Amino acid sequence: MKFHPFETLASRTRPFFAARKTNAGVKIDGLPTCNLGHVIAGGGRPVPDGLFVNWHWDGDRLIVTNDRYGIYPLFYSHYGSEIRISPSIYHILDGDFPKTLNFPGLAVFLRLDFFIGEDTPFEHIHVLPPGSRLTWTQGELTLERGSREVPAGVPLSFDDSVDRYIELFAQSIRRRPPLEAFHLPLSGGRDSRHILFELIKQGHRPDRVVTVQPHPPVDDEDRRIAALLAQELALDHDEVSYSPSYLAATLKDIELTEMCASAHTWLMPLAGYLEARASRYIYDGLAGSVLSGGFQVTDEKHSLLSNGKTSSLARMLLGGTDKERTLQAQLRSSFIKCIPKEIAVERLSHELDSHTKQRNPLVSYIFWNRTRRLVSLIPVSMLSHVQTVFCPYLDHDLFDFLINLNPNDTLGNRLHDEAIKRAYPQYAHIPYESKTNRPADPKEHRRYYNRSARETLGHLVRHPALATSGMIKTERLAATLVRDSLSRRPPKAWYLHTLLHLFELERLAKTVQG
Repeated sequence: MKFHPFETLASRTRPFFAARKTNAGVKIDGLPTCNLGHVIAGGGRPVPDGLFVNWHWDGDRLIVTNDRYGIYPLFYSHYGSEIRISPSIYHILDGDFPKTLNFPGLAVFLRLDFFIGEDTPFEHIHVLPPGSRLTWTQGELTLERGSREVPAGVPLSFDDSVDRYIELFAQSIRRRPPLEAFHLPLSGGRDSRHILFELIKQGHRPDRVVTVQPHPPVDDEDRRIAALLAQELALDHDEVSYSPSYLAATLKDIELTEMCASAHTWLMPLAGYLEARASRYIYDGLAGSVLSGGFQVTDEKHSLLSNGKTSSLARMLLGGTDKERTLQAQLRSSFIKCIPKEIAVERLSHELDSHTKQRNPLVSYIFWNRTRRLVSLIPVSMLSHVQTVFCPYLDHDLFDFLINLNPNDTLGNRLHDEAIKRAYPQYAHIPYESKTNRPADPKEHRRYYNRSARETLGHLVRHPALATSGMIKTERLAATLVRDSLSRRPPKAWYLHTLLHLFELERLAKTVQG
């Protein structure tokens, strides 16, 4: 299918509120009251189900609350007598405070590709913690943090866990019925398939399903498997090609993810598709593979964290000598001194320490950091133009069950595969994606990358941060881009996103201290 443009998607159109205490009283700007996201009725818990953030200014006091997981992002700064809040970091940057960089946070980000905890690229800008209540009155801020504690589950056998999973997932979908025709993004994996089968079982057929072809060198398995599913269920299936301009997609990705994530560039065509269709309801499989598929869980990582060896695990997660060589080749030595690996290890170890007492500490760490700070930006930021994006794996009852499971039950998608097979046996013959089944076309990879390198080079030579960059070795960058744009061999790694990210960050950082 023809590529759908996404240029009209804009971050700065998102709401904000600012208040400043002065001798003449409190001066405000923006929306005094705002409700974002969606709330799921029922549940009887202190924090409602759903993904949301709300704020209200009554003329004297500002109160801000968010969902249990802090999935719906809200940035805030409190500096001097001013507070600023918004789901867009760009509105926060309009505030009167030093735009100094958060070097420990960046040290982690440049090695993991996502921020952890409440970190952002800037020292004085934070993300609202999960399930929190922020209050600002006459220049004074109070933050009541929510708890990540989960009620202990009743130990179950593997078979009983599968049955309970089937039951709770069906309940989650019943609590999230589409109120009109809807579209469903469909991949070759488990999460979207599970959602599709249960929606159809409950009488909700999507108007269309849509699959995105990632840019090279990612293989075409999603489209192949999604087509089989759509044919089996007699569904209209749209396929959206990757963006012809990696540069345009990357710059829009950086904007929509508020400079706090990476690796979502390939999904920009989906955002454009849904906007063109004026989609109001969709479903997203956020956290499914983490909570029930053993995603990124290994025995070694689990053992290190369970035994409190958080520094050792942090070093492993942050990468070895290859990662450090890459950073040293791209970044100026003065900037490297501000973000050494040791400061990243210290920051990440501190975050890992907070998960050691959880039933499944490694899954807890992955969910509250990678899922919450990186992957969640797809449904709540990149697709913020969609009225309601349901995330059924985050139903409170289902989450509490899955996060308490024995890690051995979920490794290798064992639990998820059996639950789907047992609940929908008529579709058990449809395979899942295989990452080694259909390798990417190396010629197309080379053509696409070289075209992207030339386009990026043209952008960067006109960039206002090029001549004065204190972060990037601009001379080496230009030479590398020229070399790669002429190369006949595909590069070993994509690094353009990180460089573009840093250029945009440096453009916005009016004052850099280090």
